[in-house]
Amino acid sequence: MARRSEGYRAQRLAQRRSAKWRGYQNLALYALAAVVAFGAVVGGVRVARAMRTEHVGPSQTSYITLVTVGRGENGRAPIAALLVHDLNGGTTTLYTIPSALLLNGPNGEYVMAGDAIARGESKPYVERLVKAPVSYELRLSWADLVRLSGAGDLRVTAIKPFGLQIDGSTRGYKGTFRLPASLLPEVLGANARGGADQANAEQSFLAAALKSGALAPDDARSAAVDDTAKAQDAQSSGDSRELLEALVSGRTFVQRLPSVGATAEGQFAWRPDRQAITARVTRNAKGFNAPYTVVVENGSGVLEIGRKVSARLAVMNVNLPAVRNASSFDYGTTQILAGAKAFGVATQVRGILRRGVVLKGNGVPDTTVVVVVGKDLTAKDLQ
Repeated sequence: MARRSEGYRAQRLAQRRSAKWRGYQNLALYALAAVVAFGAVVGGVRVARAMRTEHVGPSQTSYITLVTVGRGENGRAPIAALLVHDLNGGTTTLYTIPSALLLNGPNGEYVMAGDAIARGESKPYVERLVKAPVSYELRLSWADLVRLSGAGDLRVTAIKPFGLQIDGSTRGYKGTFRLPASLLPEVLGANARGGADQANAEQSFLAAALKSGALAPDDARSAAVDDTAKAQDAQSSGDSRELLEALVSGRTFVQRLPSVGATAEGQFAWRPDRQAITARVTRNAKGFNAPYTVVVENGSGVLEIGRKVSARLAVMNVNLPAVRNASSFDYGTTQILAGAKAFGVATQVRGILRRGVVLKGNGVPDTTVVVVVGKDLTAKDLQ
C-alpha cells in the first residue's frame, strides 16, 4: 500500500508539473502573438505614412541635373551642361561644360571633359568636380533639342565672336543673327577653331534654343515637353517633365561652368574655378551638408550688409543659414567668433572679408563660426 501511495503521489506531481509547463508555453505564445500583432500595427502605420508622403519634385528643392545633348548621331560629338536650381535664390541656370575643361580622373589624372562626355562617362567626373551628387540626368538627342526649341528660326546673340569648321571651311559668327533650329545639330556638333570658340558657340546657341522654346505657343511647347519626357530615365516621368519645363521656361540663364581659360605648351584648356563652383553649384546639391557652419549676424544695422557678407562667403564649403540680426546694431568692429574646432574656418573667413578679429566664441558650437558684422565692414569692401 505504501508503494502504491508513493506511486500515486509521484504521478500527480508529474501531472501538475506538466500542466504548469503547458501554462508557461501558452503564456509565451500569447506574449509572442501580442508582439507580432503590435509589430504588424506599427509596420502598417509606417507603410501608411510612407504611402501618404508626397513625392518631392525638382521644383520643390535645390538640385543638380546633368544634361547631355547628342548621342553620337551622324558622327557629331555630344555636349553636356549642368542644370542647377537654387530654390532659396529662385534661379535656374544651365552651366555649359566646355569640351576643353580639365577634369580629374579617379586617380588624379587630367581628363578633357569632351572625352568623358563622348564616352558617356561624364557623371562621375562632374560629381568629383562639384563635390556633390547629381540628382537627375536628362539625355537628349539632337532631334529633342530641335523640338524643344520650337523648330523655327533662332535669334542668336554671340557671347563673343567665334568660328566653327563646317563642311571643310571655317565660318565666323558674331553679333546677333538668325539660324534655323534644324541646323542646331550641325553647329553644336561642329569642331571649333579652339576651346574658347567651342565654349562661346555652345553658350550662344543653347541660350538661343531655350529662349526660342520659351517663346513658342503654350500648346506647342507643352507637346514638345511631353514627347521628349517619354524617352527620359529620370526618377519619374513627372520629374522629367518638370526638368524639361525648367529648360524652356524662359527663366533659365545659360552660362559657362565657372572656369578660367589658359594656354599651356601650345594647348588651350579651361581650368575649373573651384571657389565659384562651390558657391554657384555645389551648395545647390540636394541634401548639401558641410562639416562646418558659418552664421552671419548683422551687427551694424546697415540694410542688406548681412546678405552681402553671406554671398561673399558662399565660396567656402560651409553651411550658411539665413542671415539674422545681432543683439544690437552698435558693433563697431566685426567679430568672428569661433567654436572649439572651427578656428581654421574662422581664419578663412577673416582672410575673405579682410576685416574683423577672430575670437573664441563662448557658447558657440564646436564646428560653428558666428560672424557679427560691424560698422568697419561696408558694402564696398565686399565688391
